[in-house]
Amino acid sequence: MQDATQRRIGVPGIGTAPWGEHICVFFNTKEELLSLVVPYIQAGLEDNEFCMWITGEPVSEKDAFQALEAVLPQVHHYLAQKQLEIMPSQQWYLPSGEFDAQIVLDNWVSRARHTETKGFAGIRITGNPVWLQSEEDWGQFGRFEETVHERIRSERVMALCTYPLGICQGRNIQKTLSSHNSAFIYESDQWRRLELSPR
Repeated sequence: MQDATQRRIGVPGIGTAPWGEHICVFFNTKEELLSLVVPYIQAGLEDNEFCMWITGEPVSEKDAFQALEAVLPQVHHYLAQKQLEIMPSQQWYLPSGEFDAQIVLDNWVSRARHTETKGFAGIRITGNPVWLQSEEDWGQFGRFEETVHERIRSERVMALCTYPLGICQGRNIQKTLSSHNSAFIYESDQWRRLELSPR
């Protein structure tokens, strides 16, 4: 019998992770990102989790839907049942035009209530903060990531944060790594996990 606290990641070469896992990825190409996020979301849907895909360049909402449809022909059903939500990065992170950590955290709470009401196993989320530009943006978002890291540790939540390498500088990469449990690295056409900090 499978341990209910251990969840399939779904990505070839990477096994399971416990609830509360907070993962970061720095990716180069659209193909890399899709090769990671599509099986990650697919596994969550198949395992009765509520899944959110917050898209951003180079993957649009349409790209995300079509990529999922290619492996899950019934993806319309998951959307209709409100088990899957796909939305653009700007709508999730910048609903008022600028980043407000409290608004985003409140939205997390509302999704958690939805998950409980619908009887889903938990929440699986992936987000792409492609809007990050200034040092102020990075500072605010870094503090938000630290808060998320603490909050989800004891919750039925798994979060995969995907950062385009093109917007990242060394010091920001280091800060980001410090607020996550693990990182996934793409090498020799496959993903592998790197443990970062104890839970």
